[in-house]
Amino acid sequence: MGYHITLNRPEPSTGITEQEWRDFVASRPELKVVEETAHFITAILDGEDSLALHYSSGDASVFTKNPEGPRIIEYMASIAPHFGGVVTGDEGETFSSPADWGTQSDWDSRPIFAEKPWWKRELSRGKRVVLGLLLGVVAIVIKQLFFP
Repeated sequence: MGYHITLNRPEPSTGITEQEWRDFVASRPELKVVEETAHFITAILDGEDSLALHYSSGDASVFTKNPEGPRIIEYMASIAPHFGGVVTGDEGETFSSPADWGTQSDWDSRPIFAEKPWWKRELSRGKRVVLGLLLGVVAIVIKQLFFP
């Protein structure tokens, strides 16, 4: 999972087409396609793997996962007018001006889990499996004790 920043058009029925994305990437020297699968095209900005933009044919949108700073968001906001789109986060926030994404020093000083309380944090797969097994055992014990 993780946190996604997405560039898409306001009307879902008119998403960004694969050909539009291919043409755009081909016209931009700062972007380079590094991977293509049946449903995704991944391009990186300025040759940095941490600045990846993924095109999703299923959602007809462009997104980045777990941005490490404002640079990729700033770039997405700068190209949004080309597609007639908007840049939004997983929680519905819109990124349209530098005040929305902040500076690199803002990002560096931000605690990792400051915004989410502990009960809303995503558990790793291993912890989810252990929690599931533990709850299963508790359910079996309750059944045996109270419903013999």
